[in-house]
Amino acid sequence: MKPFLLFIFTLLLSNLNAQTVKGTLSDNTIPVAYANVMLYSAKDSSLIKFTYSEDNGSFQFDQLTSGEYYIDATFIGLENYRGSIFSIQNQDIDLGNIAMSTTANQLAEVTVTAKKPLMEVKPDKVVLNVAGSVLATGDDALSLLRKAPGVLVDNNENITLLGKSGLIIYIDGKPSPLNAAELANMLKNMSSNDIESIEIISNPSAKYEAQGTAGIINIKRKKLISTGVNGSASITGRQGKTFGLNTSTSLNYRNEKINLVGNASYFNSDNWNYNDFYRTQNNLGFNTVNENNNNNTGYNTKISGDYYLNKKNTLGFIAEYSADDFGMSNNSITKMGNLLLTETDSLLLNLGQVKAKSKNSNFNANYYFDGGNETTFNIDANYGRFRRDNDSYTPNEYTSPDRSRVTSTFKVRSITPTTIDIMTLKMDYERKIGKGKISGGFKSALVQTDNNFNFYNITDDEELLNVNLSNRFKYDEWVNAGYINYNLQGKKLGFNAGMRVENSNTKGDLLAMNPVNNKLVKRSYTDIFPSAGLSYSPSQKHSFQFSYGRRINRPNYQDLNPFEFQLDQLTFEKGNAFLNPEYTDNLQVTHTYAYKLTTTLSYSHTNDVITRLVDTSGLKGSFITWDNIAYRKVFTASVSAPFSITEKWSTYTNLNAVHTRNRADFGDGRLINLNVSSFNMYHQQSYSFPKGWNAEISGWYTSPSVWEGTFVMNSMWAAGAGISKKFANDKAKVTLSIDDIFKTNVWSGESTFGGLYMDVSGGWDSRRARLTFNYNFGKEINSKSRNRRTGLEDEQNRIKKS
Repeated sequence: MKPFLLFIFTLLLSNLNAQTVKGTLSDNTIPVAYANVMLYSAKDSSLIKFTYSEDNGSFQFDQLTSGEYYIDATFIGLENYRGSIFSIQNQDIDLGNIAMSTTANQLAEVTVTAKKPLMEVKPDKVVLNVAGSVLATGDDALSLLRKAPGVLVDNNENITLLGKSGLIIYIDGKPSPLNAAELANMLKNMSSNDIESIEIISNPSAKYEAQGTAGIINIKRKKLISTGVNGSASITGRQGKTFGLNTSTSLNYRNEKINLVGNASYFNSDNWNYNDFYRTQNNLGFNTVNENNNNNTGYNTKISGDYYLNKKNTLGFIAEYSADDFGMSNNSITKMGNLLLTETDSLLLNLGQVKAKSKNSNFNANYYFDGGNETTFNIDANYGRFRRDNDSYTPNEYTSPDRSRVTSTFKVRSITPTTIDIMTLKMDYERKIGKGKISGGFKSALVQTDNNFNFYNITDDEELLNVNLSNRFKYDEWVNAGYINYNLQGKKLGFNAGMRVENSNTKGDLLAMNPVNNKLVKRSYTDIFPSAGLSYSPSQKHSFQFSYGRRINRPNYQDLNPFEFQLDQLTFEKGNAFLNPEYTDNLQVTHTYAYKLTTTLSYSHTNDVITRLVDTSGLKGSFITWDNIAYRKVFTASVSAPFSITEKWSTYTNLNAVHTRNRADFGDGRLINLNVSSFNMYHQQSYSFPKGWNAEISGWYTSPSVWEGTFVMNSMWAAGAGISKKFANDKAKVTLSIDDIFKTNVWSGESTFGGLYMDVSGGWDSRRARLTFNYNFGKEINSKSRNRRTGLEDEQNRIKKS
């Protein structure tokens, strides 16, 4: 212990011998974000460090030794700035506000291209800069996540980070309002043209909600504003086996007192997928071949505003509304026979249909105080409502093996409306103390869900309510949380530590039409979530980061409903009222070389892992449910390397190696004992041609890996390419790209659990060509509207599609 303390003490002493230089860039009082800022040695004019200004125009250089320096700052459309020589002698330097002026002849003779790197590695996160990427143009947000470092999107569009599930997706600093299927659907309908960057936060600090065991991915949308009016519009058409259309527009207005931002988008897409399921149980074989066609049409709207009372006080609001109509037709054939299906005794045909309508509205009121000297206070009050009406028709028809005669018919219909109301209140306070910063706050969230499940048997076209399979499930949850966090950033050594405490009170009430099936489950528990981090930069080229965090992942609301939903006559799905939250401890070590090459080693241990299990039901049936497996251990090694071959040619490579261990014993020989090592990679090549042309090519590969609790999936890979052209003074751009050129993005795998063996495979309309047109109008500058976390959607992300 003494040698370790001596080591830390030595680092602290060396930390005191380095200094910091900081300042703020502005243009006529408006912050200049993403400007190039260079620090030079006055002795020989050699470049010492390079950075970009933040959203508020601020920049900072750390770990500087004594000497004389000067800075240069450049930004498109503004005069280059060169500062006076200043001297550092064992003290920090604050250059204050630096005014940059508009060029006298703006871009009349010389065109300057300001471009952020594809990836930026920061102490607490990795940033993937989407804006400007050819392959990203016209893409959707879910496809973009496939290209993010450490991120894997599986065959069911579930998202994992560094081999771990339980990931929380944030939109503009706010937890997303949906989970799994709803989240994937939302991301597929979010155009990349509206996205500025993707932030990957694998070990969040205590100030973030503890929900989500794998970390946070924050998708930051573009919100360019200036005094006056500006905006943008885009349209994307994509064609594969099916056609899809996505349009979006944004309009911004700002003056000295008011900032208004409006966004609207419309989507209409046809989709197709197929799957093949072979399973064996009780010495019988079953093979289901399923083809699915669906259409999703809807729109998203959002308006936000800020009113600047004065330089310190701001009032804000956000109002969002979205709606979509979903229609699906399903065609499945199930063969039933002996173990290897060399003999078939019957077929089960299902020509099912699903119709669904969703509406989602969110409202936020905000007060923000900036007292200067890094002192801030923020209050958010939120209300959100999610409504979904689902109507499913399932005709089950048994026939002879040659389909010459129908042996029996079972037709059913289910109508399942869901309403979820969420109310939250959140306060956060932050201030600088010495060279450190302390922050604290609390959040209270009340969630009320109402799920109705009405099941009808259909005989001679007459519907009869089945009281044994119908119910109403009400779930209430009240979570109160408080946190405190301290951050100290020195010249070479940085430290942060925090603690979050959450008290949860839940009540699940199953009100079945048959009172025998009624259930009431109440719970109350308090959890503590510590977090800590240490960063050390011994030189300007090397930096190390060590972090620890504990997190929770609570069940989705509908997964707690214990009643049964029939998929076909042989398969049904049910929830689990006794499903426990899962808890994860994360450890991570990161090394960054020359601000580019990043290597990460991580370990996580999760107890009571929430997972989807497929189990047997009787002689021929199977059911899908949710349960807790004892634990999961995940070991991960990740390498990210952006590299510029020439000024116009750049590459980006991300490699991940993951080892997963799943363990559980449900009794009666129903064991889970998986040890699987996997590997995935993503590589991209980008090249800039004269006259506004750009081209990119990329590919990804995933080796055999674990999916859910029991499946081992086979390898997958795909490649894509794109080209773009700017014109009309760079205000307009046309992009053409193609995904999955070789049609290789298909999935397959197998599972053995209890008495059930499954061999599965499938694919979707993955090879698609996309044509996108973008146009920006009005005055564009570097300022942005506020990105803020309202605190509402952390609860909403547990809403699940029926």
